[in-house]
Amino acid sequence: MSESSEPAIMARLNPFRSALGLRVSFPGPGQARVDADPSPASLGDDGCIAPGVLLTLIDIALGHAIASRLPEPSSFATVSLQILVRSAWPTGPLSAVASAAPLASDWREGAAEGAVYASSGNLVATAQGYFARGAGAGRHLSPAQDDAEGFASFRELLGARDADGALALAIEHRHLNPDGVMHGGAMAAFLDEAMRAGLRKDGATPGRLGSFSIRYLLPGRPGPLRAVPRIERHGRRIHFASALALAEEGSLLATAEATYLEDLG
Repeated sequence: MSESSEPAIMARLNPFRSALGLRVSFPGPGQARVDADPSPASLGDDGCIAPGVLLTLIDIALGHAIASRLPEPSSFATVSLQILVRSAWPTGPLSAVASAAPLASDWREGAAEGAVYASSGNLVATAQGYFARGAGAGRHLSPAQDDAEGFASFRELLGARDADGALALAIEHRHLNPDGVMHGGAMAAFLDEAMRAGLRKDGATPGRLGSFSIRYLLPGRPGPLRAVPRIERHGRRIHFASALALAEEGSLLATAEATYLEDLG
């Protein structure tokens, strides 16, 4: 099977992905590839592609590998992601490739695995993801609103802010996936930012992401969202942190754990 590209309209139906300018293609059955080029909305404060973009890239690649196995569009959601960063942080474009095994017609859950590569071909990260089938055929947002313009950085696109020892965010159209709930990549990026903020407040330098895992418990609906970080342990070069994502009424939406590697010079 030759490589095929996803129709452009599908990217516009996925606001968070559209804002990042990510491109999806399908090299073969059960396979997906997602490419990210540096753009203002994808860059961190250091001028490199932001860690949240790597997390989004992985979520999209693994999810699209699952989607490519489905006989027709249907609703499904990310249950969990586990990511291990294996090299120094790249400065240029990234590509994620993922694969999923065939799914039974009555499938309830499925797994996919993938990897992220720098433009040089160097391995950046490996990942596994688990996905659950939804009850419906999927709901699609209107593509009328264009969120791809006007963001000077990934931090601005995400829109998180400090709030009394936590990180706050208002889930808006640009944060959503086609089902009208917070994109899995946006949620992962938000919790990563919360843990980094917690480490800085604790006097540590977050440094490079070493590992990241997230569990999605409930969908994030448009409205206020809060992330509460917890610093688990400091080592000489590695810091351990966790975070909870809470809806306005207190419902627990997601949990994450991560390690951050500090450059000691």
